[in-house]
Amino acid sequence: MKISIRHVEIFKAVMASGSITGAADALGTSQPTVSRELSSFERSMGMQLFERTKGRLKATRQGVALHNEILKTYDGLSKIGLAAAEIKQGLYEKITVVSLPILSQTLLPDSISKFLQHYPELNISLTTHDSPLLEESLSLQSHDLGLIEGSRAPMGTTAEPLLRVDEVCILPPHHPLCHQTVIDPAALANHTFVHLAPNDPYRHQLDDLFNTRGINRRQIIEVDNSATICQMVLRGVGVSIINPLAANVYASQGLQVRRLAASIPFTVSIVRPIHRGSSHIIESFIDCIRTTGQELSLPMQAPPATTSQSLRI
Repeated sequence: MKISIRHVEIFKAVMASGSITGAADALGTSQPTVSRELSSFERSMGMQLFERTKGRLKATRQGVALHNEILKTYDGLSKIGLAAAEIKQGLYEKITVVSLPILSQTLLPDSISKFLQHYPELNISLTTHDSPLLEESLSLQSHDLGLIEGSRAPMGTTAEPLLRVDEVCILPPHHPLCHQTVIDPAALANHTFVHLAPNDPYRHQLDDLFNTRGINRRQIIEVDNSATICQMVLRGVGVSIINPLAANVYASQGLQVRRLAASIPFTVSIVRPIHRGSSHIIESFIDCIRTTGQELSLPMQAPPATTSQSLRI
């Protein structure tokens, strides 16, 4: 059975107007043409779609049923148009993000919350990796964007510095140094330190700082992530110097966070693989990450407090 789109349009117009005259006016054609095409449509369907009584048309049960199915089809076509518009705007995209675990716990939750206020239907996939697997994943073009520590772009990517703040000193609750608002590295002499592994770049900076100033650490306990460092210090295992994003996650649990007299810069960068295309949606998401980064960095750049309070973000 061959169905003509023209026949369907005429049938819809007759059903909508209830008359040959009304359909002809709506379609900008003549009444004889509408009448002829409508009869042709009925023959091709093999059923009577209208009852004709004294020049008036009344849809049969079969005609009403066919009209309902046609409306469903046209509704589907309109949905295709809406879907095309949404696809054009990027609303059907899935943004794939890879991040260090600590950044997924600090920077990304607020960033994603802001973003979903504007794009509630969008899909986001977040994966966490430690270095160097994180950088390798970005180099392989496996994700749309990533968040890394430092400013050096992995191979095949570009890096945009997001925030730059100083590392902070963390102390157990009731530690003798808690009364100080700013900690001089010399005050940490002969304390047990909880550190990241020796191959971590921030560990290198700390080792250089202590060695240059001749500061002795009584004992060094090495762990593989900053969250574990915070847990260790919180339980009195030792003291440490880490990034303020990680430190402030645990400040509400009693971890004491203090500014350090020496500046040890901590940098976070947004990384984008060169060979993965961007879009308006991805750019909007990155804008939300920038906004969150600014909100987090401002309190950490403020002058030291005059009372012995933990640094809050």
